[in-house]
Amino acid sequence: MKISRKWLSQYMDIRDLTIEQLQEKITAAGFEVEAVEKQSQGTNLVIGYVKECKDHPDSDHLHCTKVDIGNEVLDIVCGAPNVKAGQKVIVAKPGAQLPGGIIKSGMIRGQASQGMICALFELGVDPKLLTEEQLSGIEILDEQAPVGNEDPLGYLGLDDEILDIGLTPNRSDCLAAFSMGLEAGAILNRKVTLPVFDGASDIGGPTNLKINSTTSRCPYFLGKVIGNITIKE
Repeated sequence: MKISRKWLSQYMDIRDLTIEQLQEKITAAGFEVEAVEKQSQGTNLVIGYVKECKDHPDSDHLHCTKVDIGNEVLDIVCGAPNVKAGQKVIVAKPGAQLPGGIIKSGMIRGQASQGMICALFELGVDPKLLTEEQLSGIEILDEQAPVGNEDPLGYLGLDDEILDIGLTPNRSDCLAAFSMGLEAGAILNRKVTLPVFDGASDIGGPTNLKINSTTSRCPYFLGKVIGNITIKE
């Protein structure tokens, strides 16, 4: 099962432990941590503001932008279809190390480019966690995003580390995050506080759904209606 450092942190205080120490202690207790993954990756990143966006004079899909990163304005050529002036974005400055390689300054079809405006999948975020809009272009930040902030992944809450734990057949109970949290607390000798959901089943109103059982082999049967769901590929 996969559980992240931030997820475990909701249940107990592990601020004094590195992800490697967590991996070692959990594995030593019989829950083999098969891999440790970063939810996102990237160095030399900063939050920027797109001051200007014009069509590239020698391309039908590229754009020439001027991006304010707080202490300077960078000329960046961007090919994303959703880039436009007035946006706050994630900028990889020259020298940034991304999963796809190192970002360098250069000329793109005769126009200077001093970095890269990033999409989340270019920063190592699992595409399965992203929307179609996020997969088709750069990441647009909210209006409150602080220009010049050098930890955009932390601002988005993507500065997390994920433990991939191989469970033995007799511990399938730990596929539940609460159970894995309790086990980790016992292993680390930490106080565990699980969320309280008293009264959660009382939320909502009556529906047209009718549930009943006509056999003694199933004396207790529950149903729940969940709305506002969009079904698509």
